[in-house]
Amino acid sequence: MGFLISVRINYRICRLLSIAMVAIVYLQPNKILSGSDYHFHMNRIENLALSIKQGEWFPRISYFFIGGMGYAAGLFYPDAFLYLPAILRVVGLSIKESFIVFAIAINFSTFLITYISGKLADFNKKQALIFSLMYGLSIYRFSDLVNRQAIGEVIALTFFPLMIVMLTRLKKGEHRYWYLLSIGMQLLVIVI
Repeated sequence: MGFLISVRINYRICRLLSIAMVAIVYLQPNKILSGSDYHFHMNRIENLALSIKQGEWFPRISYFFIGGMGYAAGLFYPDAFLYLPAILRVVGLSIKESFIVFAIAINFSTFLITYISGKLADFNKKQALIFSLMYGLSIYRFSDLVNRQAIGEVIALTFFPLMIVMLTRLKKGEHRYWYLLSIGMQLLVIVI
């Protein structure tokens, strides 16, 4: 029960940091920072939104690419995690707004999963929070999100702490939460 209480308390910190990290960069009037992969991923989100509007929930060919000729981006870059911004786009948010909500969700998930991973690594509340802050605010991850906007890599980095902690536990012979490693690996495969 104490584990659930500590997760609820630090939930607010994770939420605040997730919004703050994105707000500093993306919430500037009439501007959005566009990294090297920005246009590619925005096209993927826009294509998925257009496909959903037309009733096709799992498009194989992205006809929004290459002037309507199409590109099979979904075969190489799975769209599983892009449904959130695509649905927000269908609901009426702009591409910028839907991406900002998506970036906040990714950040929040990273902080929360890293905190839970820290607790699973037998850290106390303070150590787990510091672990979550150090990982979630790491310059490499932040650079991936802001400069490169490598969305697949940023999402993959969300599950990395869980996999490392669970591999460490398995190596020590602790098999209680083995299924978390399976879940983390599956989510990583869905992203990559």
